[in-house]
Amino acid sequence: MIITYDICEGEFLSKIIEFEYLQMPPEDRTNILDGFLKRAIVPFNKVCKYDLSSFDDENRQFNENFVSEDVEEIVDILSDGMIIQWLKPYLYRQELLESVLNTRDFTTYSTAELLLRIKETYQQTQKAYVQKVREYSYNHGNLTELHL
Repeated sequence: MIITYDICEGEFLSKIIEFEYLQMPPEDRTNILDGFLKRAIVPFNKVCKYDLSSFDDENRQFNENFVSEDVEEIVDILSDGMIIQWLKPYLYRQELLESVLNTRDFTTYSTAELLLRIKETYQQTQKAYVQKVREYSYNHGNLTELHL
């Protein structure tokens, strides 16, 4: 079974609430989401039993023939990786960093507090993603290939 970029991106969009993407021109949205997907592939490709670095950008699909039982798990992991990529710009937003570094007043409603909450969300999302990648590795890995 072939996994298209649209399957991964659809799963990603179902996990977030971001109406801005729906209002974008389709080409812009596709470019942004494809970038999220490509960056999500990097850490997962190391343990995935399929070669996720083999893809066809023209047809927007992976060049692997996936077993249908694996597709849902792989798409779920990739879409979680895309969420991490989506959160990064919120974490590293210049206005928030300037506010944290320059403001002496710190209230529970300040931008410093917002940055802290975004950072916590990012860390929790990244931890969950890494755990899914590890579980995939344990479930599908071959222990005889380890160099112990």
